Amino acid sequence: KYFDKYHKQKKENASIIMFGCLIKIDKEKIEKLDLIPIDFNEGKKFDEIFYNKIKFDYISPFCDDKTKNELIYDKNLFQSTKIIPFIFSSILFLFSKRIRKNYRKMINSFTYENKIFIEISTGCTGNCSYCMIKKARGNIKSRPIKNIISDLKRLYDSKKNIFLVADDCGSYGLDIKTNFFELIYEINKLYPGITIDLNYLNPYWIQKYPDKYIKLFSEIKINLASIPVQSGSNKILKTMKRKYDIKKVNKIIDKIKEVSPKTIVYSHFLLAFPGENCLDFLRTLYNTKHFDIPIALIYSKHIDSESSNFRYHKSNFTKILRYVIFLFYTNLIIFYKLLIYDYEE
Repeated sequence: KYFDKYHKQKKENASIIMFGCLIKIDKEKIEKLDLIPIDFNEGKKFDEIFYNKIKFDYISPFCDDKTKNELIYDKNLFQSTKIIPFIFSSILFLFSKRIRKNYRKMINSFTYENKIFIEISTGCTGNCSYCMIKKARGNIKSRPIKNIISDLKRLYDSKKNIFLVADDCGSYGLDIKTNFFELIYEINKLYPGITIDLNYLNPYWIQKYPDKYIKLFSEIKINLASIPVQSGSNKILKTMKRKYDIKKVNKIIDKIKEVSPKTIVYSHFLLAFPGENCLDFLRTLYNTKHFDIPIALIYSKHIDSESSNFRYHKSNFTKILRYVIFLFYTNLIIFYKLLIYDYEE
């Protein structure tokens, strides 16, 4: 869709450059298009195309919220995140000052406003049966703590949160003989009381190091934590190759909320995964109560993923039905959380 649009607009001697995950995920389709493909590991190709004084490898992966918003082409896609999970709350917040305050805090936390984005690592250690991140990004590749600190010093603003960007924050440092905890405490040591957002923390890690994570949340000011559990059914988690027990993870999440009630914990739930029956779906619904913002994603089949060969794929009707039910139920969950918690400082 977007390629056709740009192809019609480009001048005769111009070229279209495609950069990102899709290059490796759908290589055969990309090769048929009239463009220059550059995947995440081929950034040096930009040096051959553009005559810049600064080489691609010398550009640090960080930016502020202003730059981030300028880079987002279709802002409507992101605006929907402000609406869909909060429909019920946005109607009723007019009648409650408490809900209004919490609602605004959630919306601001859930979008790209007032944040400094710093990439800490790429890739992951997992091999989820449905996910293409491993194919596109490869194994974990962490940036040294000193480089991350250097980037932070260049952009630091006490009024903004630092948003740590990674495909899995929890696996940070495994390849460079350090760990996620050392990074966080070094950042907090430099800027005591700094507010941090965590992007994609695999539940596997909080189950493996529960005490360390509970301690971390109790000592560090964490505004937002994305912990994608994907399903409330251990049966489905097993076929997804997600290596954790949902009951154990939920208990840890509850303890994290006890020690850090102002932290907004949100999660992704992948609906209509192959083999997910009604009971599995109900278990997923039930487990959303442990999170402040449960987000629904509908499973889509990709020919290169392991899960594409699984049996019992769901019909489009089933996918849409479960999505609608999930949205209705989780709107109530979010409204309840806005009512009982005080997320404001």
